[in-house]
Amino acid sequence: MTFRLDPALPASEALRTVALDELDLAHISLATPPDRHKGVHSARKCFKRLRSLLVLARPGMPEPVYADLDARVARIGKELAAARDAHALLDAVNTLERNTDSGLGEGPMEALRGWLRERRKAAERNLEQSSAAQSLQSLLELRPRFTGLAVYPNDFTPLAKGLERSYRGARQQFKTARASKDSDAFHDWRKGVQQHWRQMQLLAPCWPSGLGARAEAAKTLSQVLGDDHDIAMLMHLVTAPTMTFGSPGDVSGFLKRCKLRIGALRKDAKDRGERLFIEKPKPFASRVQADWTALAAGAIQPVAAPRQEGNVVAIGDARSGLTNRTGHGSQS
Repeated sequence: MTFRLDPALPASEALRTVALDELDLAHISLATPPDRHKGVHSARKCFKRLRSLLVLARPGMPEPVYADLDARVARIGKELAAARDAHALLDAVNTLERNTDSGLGEGPMEALRGWLRERRKAAERNLEQSSAAQSLQSLLELRPRFTGLAVYPNDFTPLAKGLERSYRGARQQFKTARASKDSDAFHDWRKGVQQHWRQMQLLAPCWPSGLGARAEAAKTLSQVLGDDHDIAMLMHLVTAPTMTFGSPGDVSGFLKRCKLRIGALRKDAKDRGERLFIEKPKPFASRVQADWTALAAGAIQPVAAPRQEGNVVAIGDARSGLTNRTGHGSQS
């Protein structure tokens, strides 16, 4: 199973093939995981990939069909969110400790760890008792709906429109976040970056070096923004009126530590965003469409690549702010 569209197939068939593969992988991840947490994490990545695929195909679909499929996929992911979120925040506490100077907010860190461990245990009990079974049933009900997935016209035209619309949205989210100190603005931008990452994976066959490098750059940026979001969530927890994680002085020290880390992460994110979103939406989408159409017509040969669970390592393109087709230059 590979999260890449096949240019040799009509667009609708290529979309269905990838979507059904993702549903199968999600089902396997939830039904027979060696580790329940890893299974949930794998399944949730499938749902994010599915939603990115739907956004790409949206211009060629009836809006009610798109809205129904997107809502159903989102709902299954939400059913599994609690256990994964508690685990992610525990990781965030450990990452914050590693990447900042010691001495500030040590007490709240330990208190947060204890509270998050209990929260994770409760979420995992609920997962075993009901959430996993509900999600598996929802997946079975969802599969027949994806077997009818189709776009009109049955070529790259609606996908090019979807790519342009999605890229434009992520670019605007970047501008909003860049001008703002609001954590929600950066979280919204992260969603757009994740969509762009997944869509570059889907479309990489038409230009593995250029779009593969964009996928890798977007993935790294998404991780930076994810760290930012996790720290913002920790700050929200320690300042909640119903929570007590230490003395006012301890909490103040912890918040200072968080703000220092967020400042560094946002500077990194903005620098990466400037490079990734330098090109305007219409020429970017038109260029991808031209390459895809040429490949589909047999003018150039596709390059197959194995699935790497979200990792795409390739050479980039100077026109997109990365490196060029010949492989010279370096990826940021």
